[in-house]
Amino acid sequence: DRTIWGVVLALSLFSVLVVYSTAGWHFLFNHIIKLLLGLFAMYVVHKIKFQYFSKLGQIGFLFSLVLLVLVLLIGVSINGASRWLQIAGQQFQPSDVAKLAILIYMARQISKQREYLHNFKDLMWYVLGPLVLVCALILPNNFSTAALVFINGLVLMFVGKIRLKFIFGIVGVAFVGALIIYGAAKFTPLGTKIMPRSATWVSRIDSFFIDVEGDEQTKDFQQTQALVAIQNGGVMGVGPGKSTQRSILPYSSSDFIYAIIIEEYGLFGGVMALLFYLILMFRAIRIALRVESVFGSLLTIGLMFSLVFQALINMLVSVEVLPVTGQTLPLISMGGTSIVFSCIAIGIVLSVSRDSTDRTYEKA
Repeated sequence: DRTIWGVVLALSLFSVLVVYSTAGWHFLFNHIIKLLLGLFAMYVVHKIKFQYFSKLGQIGFLFSLVLLVLVLLIGVSINGASRWLQIAGQQFQPSDVAKLAILIYMARQISKQREYLHNFKDLMWYVLGPLVLVCALILPNNFSTAALVFINGLVLMFVGKIRLKFIFGIVGVAFVGALIIYGAAKFTPLGTKIMPRSATWVSRIDSFFIDVEGDEQTKDFQQTQALVAIQNGGVMGVGPGKSTQRSILPYSSSDFIYAIIIEEYGLFGGVMALLFYLILMFRAIRIALRVESVFGSLLTIGLMFSLVFQALINMLVSVEVLPVTGQTLPLISMGGTSIVFSCIAIGIVLSVSRDSTDRTYEKA
């Protein structure tokens, strides 16, 4: 799909401009290396027949479980969260591996076991259990990523035509569980002992929803500065490289890079970035409808929805529609493994696209 290639290249080039503006030459060089590595991985992956990912998904799922356990035991702690593993001097987040692996594994299970998934016991064994296990291992150090993975899994189940009563029941149980975790962390010392990061989650939620008589001290500093950047940008923006908030706004090159995009490129730049992600989702839907394989269709929708949904979450946080989550803007934010694995996910989608195109030519 040439349109997907074009959008990915456009977002990558745009990211170079924005990362240079927010982080400078030193970090830009590292960012470009990761981008090139990601694009190379995307090209290699798109040459592999997507049917092979069915087996690779099983291996990747088991491998991701090992990595998630290791990060709980010997993970590198940064900003109070042990989310990273260090191998040969390089740090990466196992959750990036798990996000990709669990969706591939679920797509395989739903496509192969769909005749048995009308029973909740079988659904739990083949699909829901693995999803819950991955989310449970991610949860202690990264609530937002665990929630994101869980929602992606639910969407994949919906697309896979799992009974709606099962999905609604799962959503209800998950909502009650989230309230219990919130209550335990806020009102008892037990929550913070079990999950040290839960205190951060509570403070972010409270700072978003609770405004004591307009007291700005209760508001999250990051979101306040992001809104200042957006206000500075207006419709046309202050111009590339002319942001004043980039040195004030924390994580301006990663979590809140969308606010800097609007400040420098205005509302026009913000809408264009959103439009690019929506184009990716639209092309993925077209591919999913065209491919004959159930596995390929689920794979395409699941992986692309995961990427686009993360982008929307990042944007909504910047404009203060959602509490701070710590999710980066795929293909644009400065990062390491997240860029590479986003490119791998798109490469898999392109592999499905290439297969469906070849079959169309064969029929003609």
